[in-house]
Amino acid sequence: MVQMLQDQGFLPKLQRAIASDNWAAFIANRFVWLLAGYFIIQTITRYFASPVLGLDEAEQIIAAQSFQLGYGPQPPLYTWLTIVFFSVFGDGLFATALLKNSLLFLGYLGVWLTARKASDPTLAAIGTASLIFLPQISWESQRALSHSVLMFACSAWTVYLFLTCIEKPSWWRAVVFGVVIAAGALSKYNYMFLLVALIAAGFCIEEGRKFLCSKYILGSAVVAVVLLVPPAFWMFENQDLIYARVHKFGIDKVERHFLTGFFSLINAALQFVIVAVVLFFCAWATSFYWKDAEQHDQYVKENIRKLLTLVVIFGLVIAAVSVVASGATNVKDRWLQPILFLAPLVASLWLFAEVSMRQAKIILGTASVLSVLIVVLIPFNFAFGSFKKPSAHALPSQAIVDTLAQYGVRSVLTTSHSIAGNIGDLKPGWAVTIPEYSGIDINYAYPVAILWKGHSKAVPANMSALYQKLKGKPIPNSEIHIEAAPYYHWSEYPFEYSFIIVDGSDQAVSQH
Repeated sequence: MVQMLQDQGFLPKLQRAIASDNWAAFIANRFVWLLAGYFIIQTITRYFASPVLGLDEAEQIIAAQSFQLGYGPQPPLYTWLTIVFFSVFGDGLFATALLKNSLLFLGYLGVWLTARKASDPTLAAIGTASLIFLPQISWESQRALSHSVLMFACSAWTVYLFLTCIEKPSWWRAVVFGVVIAAGALSKYNYMFLLVALIAAGFCIEEGRKFLCSKYILGSAVVAVVLLVPPAFWMFENQDLIYARVHKFGIDKVERHFLTGFFSLINAALQFVIVAVVLFFCAWATSFYWKDAEQHDQYVKENIRKLLTLVVIFGLVIAAVSVVASGATNVKDRWLQPILFLAPLVASLWLFAEVSMRQAKIILGTASVLSVLIVVLIPFNFAFGSFKKPSAHALPSQAIVDTLAQYGVRSVLTTSHSIAGNIGDLKPGWAVTIPEYSGIDINYAYPVAILWKGHSKAVPANMSALYQKLKGKPIPNSEIHIEAAPYYHWSEYPFEYSFIIVDGSDQAVSQH
């Protein structure tokens, strides 16, 4: 890669830009290429950082065993894309890493294109590069997330395509807009916060009203509905799986204050943007102390700035109403991603409308340093977790597989995403699942291992229910095997698990 950049003249130009102190302009004018290079490096880093899949990566191994209209609590589009990438690049870690970083690149690109419609390259680069200041996008998306990554990409392109439609409506743009809306709805359910907020904001500007009251928006709606109807039928017929994780919202808490969820929302929003707020304030404050001879007005399209600002405001209001109305008491910061990913761009368009090269260097330089730190620190996080306990990427999955293989296992039912997915990754011929993905239409051949975390003396109730659902009969009396294996890089920290083996003859297999 370095030789290729050298041959194309990229590195010599960068060296000259640094030497002449024009590196901020260099970054702004070649921003998309730098983005592409960054995510290529991230893909390579993830592939070599750890052979163990994280929670969301492992979840996709479970779901991708079968192509169907739905799988579990999450919408199906990310799994469909995973199946496509597996068919092209092979099952496993490289395909999952490439898919995630391709989607992150598309998300950043969508924000960049939106920013370019609103401003010049320097201000657009500041607004887009500032996404690195949002830990949920720059760190958590690389470390753990999956569906949220797809939702980020769909949200970014939804905003950009809406701007192109109100700028110059046409049927093909309306069709593409409808396809992206459907993709967003099939990425993650909180995408709807963005869509509703975007429509509400669109009615507040003249160009937006014309498009939203035109025949073209009807075309977009028809395309989206047609694409969403089949998955919607699956959701209606499998509501038990759809609501399997509703407990995360804290809706079922009996004792709660009326505004508990609202305060949780405020706290989540602050956590999402606090790093960007601090860094933006520092960069903005420099204009009061240092005057830059290179300072000049940037063109900012007022209607787009107004629209994007209203999207963030309306989105937060809609989220607040939804939280209070539903009775939710627990709001995670990542759930606000379809709204707050626009916050750095909106802040840039207001704070740096008169941008100096000093401010550009502060923002772009800090973003560059953080991007390098993220690439360096992620492998350490995978290996050593929080330095207090192991991460999911240190699971001794190979030791677990070796133990189960002694019993001729063909299928594994377990309580853990991570265990099931990593077993499926290491043993593609084995069928694996967890209770939340019991609707996957595959054959669970005998012998079946029923495995759970810890050293309990009885099979967990949800595992008994899962076996009964899949096999149509209760688990036979079986010997419980108790095992432990050290986490990778944590020899003093054992992973404890238990399992039983059922061979299909209603008799437990206690010995190999």
